[in-house]
Amino acid sequence: MGTSWLFDIRSALLVGALLTLMIGMVLLVVGRSLAAEYRPSLFHWVAATLLQPAGFVMLSLRDQLDPWISTVLANACIALAFAAYARAVRLFYRAPSTRWLLSALVLLSVMISVYWGVVAPDLTLRLIAISLTLGGLLGYSAWTVFRHAERRGPIRLVTGGVFALAAGIMFYRAGALVIDPGLVTGVFQITHVQLLTYAVGSVLPVIATVGFLLMCTERSQRELERAARVDYLTDCYNRRAIEEQGARAMAAARRHGMPLAVLVIDIDHFKRINDELGHAAGDQALVQSVARIRAEMRTEDVLGRLGGEEFIVLMPNTDSASAVSAGERIRLGFASRPLQLAEGRRAATLSIGVAMLAPMDRHFSQLLQRADRAMYAAKNAGRNLVMADAMSGWEPGPPR
Repeated sequence: MGTSWLFDIRSALLVGALLTLMIGMVLLVVGRSLAAEYRPSLFHWVAATLLQPAGFVMLSLRDQLDPWISTVLANACIALAFAAYARAVRLFYRAPSTRWLLSALVLLSVMISVYWGVVAPDLTLRLIAISLTLGGLLGYSAWTVFRHAERRGPIRLVTGGVFALAAGIMFYRAGALVIDPGLVTGVFQITHVQLLTYAVGSVLPVIATVGFLLMCTERSQRELERAARVDYLTDCYNRRAIEEQGARAMAAARRHGMPLAVLVIDIDHFKRINDELGHAAGDQALVQSVARIRAEMRTEDVLGRLGGEEFIVLMPNTDSASAVSAGERIRLGFASRPLQLAEGRRAATLSIGVAMLAPMDRHFSQLLQRADRAMYAAKNAGRNLVMADAMSGWEPGPPR
């Protein structure tokens, strides 16, 4: 006795709509735990997961609703959903806005639905044109993910891959109907082309939303790792991270037989800025100071903040004369114009200490302390100076 299997596309559409709606609700709940920077892209993603099921429901009721609703409005909702996905992805990656392109594709889908769905009904031409338009929207999302993803990996493949697969199926349906116009004679006709198309609509929101949440999680994890290494105010390495960088630079210098220079930089009379103008002005001064120091650094130099108004520059493959010359360039460039603070212009100078890696330096802290002592020597000599350590080896310095 054989068993006959029946597949009802209407029921599949309604199930897909329900599943997509549930995904949207889950995303709303989970999205509250995401950082505020994700909210614009999250808003568009949730909008997509609400618009798509609305379009599916109207499609499933085609025999009971007016064509303006079951064809034009339904396709408009689906096109808007796919455009919202594309917009969400571009917002997530901070890519330039392309609203005109997305709006044009949505408008095109509406015009197609109106003309070949209501004015001059032609199912084949409508399906071909709509498939190409929706495929373009889906393909644009895939291209954005693959073009702008911060790193290669499974998350990028999952999110971008599902959009690429969906776009491919849409283009395949258009091509199949061009080759065989009689392949689909009814919207709910069970053919492999229609099954693939409606499967895309049901599965896309689930997999794509999982991929989107994984993208958010990956970026959040990366930002946490960065926050543990970067000074929140000046955006340069914090003390722990710069000392780790220094230890690696020291090992590399010895391994390759190259010199290594360290500059310790202190902003002169910085306490006066805080006391007289307030801590907000002090923060502005620190940010501007870092920008000025960076402007005089080489690409391979590394900048870190030791704490307060004290900074360090690692200069690999740099001899003593070049390091002192770099220190002078930084000092002169810094003092050439006053800091532009909200409370007014404020002249400021730097005291800089220079130390070279010496054979007796067993730890980076020894090299750092010699550069620090040279910086204090510059301060004691009148400030706004560059002083080089005698490079006579490490000795305990005076208490700070």
